[in-house]
Amino acid sequence: MVGQVTRTQKSSRTQWTAQFLVAAELARRGYTVCFTMGNHTPVADLMAGLPNGKSFWVDVKGLSSKNAWLISPKEDRNDLYYILVLLAPLVEAPEVRQPDRFFVLTQAETKALSGAYDLSHPNTQDPTSGFGFKDPQGHEDAWHKLPC
Repeated sequence: MVGQVTRTQKSSRTQWTAQFLVAAELARRGYTVCFTMGNHTPVADLMAGLPNGKSFWVDVKGLSSKNAWLISPKEDRNDLYYILVLLAPLVEAPEVRQPDRFFVLTQAETKALSGAYDLSHPNTQDPTSGFGFKDPQGHEDAWHKLPC
């Protein structure tokens, strides 16, 4: 890693790394992927499409450590999916890279996890929605949920 990195720079690098990893995985699975303009696109980070012309949105959330998943509420859409990425930690020997972890959720599943978290933490004053790191464990590598 080159030089000292601020918290904002690390967060930006984590998010961009997660987006590229998700785009690569989607492309590997046969989807066409377009990057949107990041925080300036209200729907999602990626638009993915199938050869049959059907398209859908993907909002990517990346973490570099096992913290809470922070997810801003969005207008309900049937074509919005969330892919959460836990980046593999860097190790001294880059040739021994650990695998990244992917959690694939529908928007309804994401909202349900956020709602359950809010109910179990009633005294939290944080306006940001989301849920604990372990909450989406049952959705790991659930790529079958995406349109095909």
